[in-house]
Amino acid sequence: MGNISSLIGNNQQYIQPSGVDYNAATNKNPLPAGWMDGYIESAEIRNTKSGTGQYIYIAWRTLDGQHLVHDHINIKNANSVAVDIGLRTLSTIARALGMESIDDTEQLNGREIAVRLAIEEAGEWPARNVIKAYAKTSTTRPKRASDLDKTRHQIRGNENRNQQVNFRQDDIPADQIPF
Repeated sequence: MGNISSLIGNNQQYIQPSGVDYNAATNKNPLPAGWMDGYIESAEIRNTKSGTGQYIYIAWRTLDGQHLVHDHINIKNANSVAVDIGLRTLSTIARALGMESIDDTEQLNGREIAVRLAIEEAGEWPARNVIKAYAKTSTTRPKRASDLDKTRHQIRGNENRNQQVNFRQDDIPADQIPF
C-alpha cells in the first residue's frame, strides 16, 4: 500500500513491501505474447536500488492463478522521461479500471485488468514475460494490429463490391434528374 499522490507532489514516503507469494505461481514457463486477462494481485510503492527514486511494483496474475508477471512503474526518478512514461502508464491503468485517478496503490489490489504480454530473452536467464500495455478486460480490449488489418481489408473488399457507378449528368435524361 502506498500513497501515490504524496510522491508525485515531491513528498518522500518509504513503504515496506508487503510481499507476494511467488511460489503460488505453479507454471514458470512464459505465456505466449499477446493480450491476456488477469488481476492485480499486489501493488505497492518500492524504493529503487539506488535509493534515489521510487516505483510502483505490480504483481499481475492470470485468472487461473498459474502465472505471475511483475511490472515496475517509475513515479519518482532523476530521469524525467522515465517518470513521464510511468505516469502515462498509471493513467492508462486508471482508464482501464474505469477510474478518474489513482491516489493509493491499495485501489489497484484485486482489480481485474488485461495486459499485453511480450516475451523477453535475458541471456543466461530463462525467458520471461514482461507487461507492455494495460487495457480493459477482453470484452472491450483493443484488437491486435493483425486483426485490425484483416478487418480493414474486409471492409475495403466490401466497399469495392458495393461501389456505386458515378454517371455524368449528361448521361441521365433530364426528366430523371431528382432535383
